[in-house]
Amino acid sequence: MTNTIDGFTFDLPLNAEKIIELAHYHRQQLDEAVFHNEIHLGEYCLAQRKRVYDFTRTLEPQQRVEFYKMYDGELRRIADDEDLHPADAEHGVGVFTIVLALALIAFILYFAVVRNITSA
Repeated sequence: MTNTIDGFTFDLPLNAEKIIELAHYHRQQLDEAVFHNEIHLGEYCLAQRKRVYDFTRTLEPQQRVEFYKMYDGELRRIADDEDLHPADAEHGVGVFTIVLALALIAFILYFAVVRNITSA
C-alpha cells in the first residue's frame, strides 16, 4: 500500500528518512511563504497540517503515532530559536511595573484634576 503527500510517496511500513525529508520540505515551504505578502501564514500552516492529518488517517494507529513522533520531532529539531523574541519574554509585565504605572497615573490625576476642583 502506498500513500502520497505533497509529492512524497510513502510505502508501508513507513520509512524514517522519507518522513524527515517531508518535515524538511514543509519547513522549507514555510520559510518561503514568510516572504510572500499574499500568503496568510496561519491559513498556510493549517492547510499543511490538514494534508498531514488526512495522510495519517490512512495509517494504522501505531503507525500514526510513529509518524507523528518522527515528523514533529524533526520539525522541533530544525526549528530556529528566535533571538528577537526569546521564550523568557513571555512572562509579561511585572507587578512592580503595574503598581508604578498606576501610582504615576494617580499622581497626575491628583495634580491635574482633583487639586483644581478642591481649590475652587
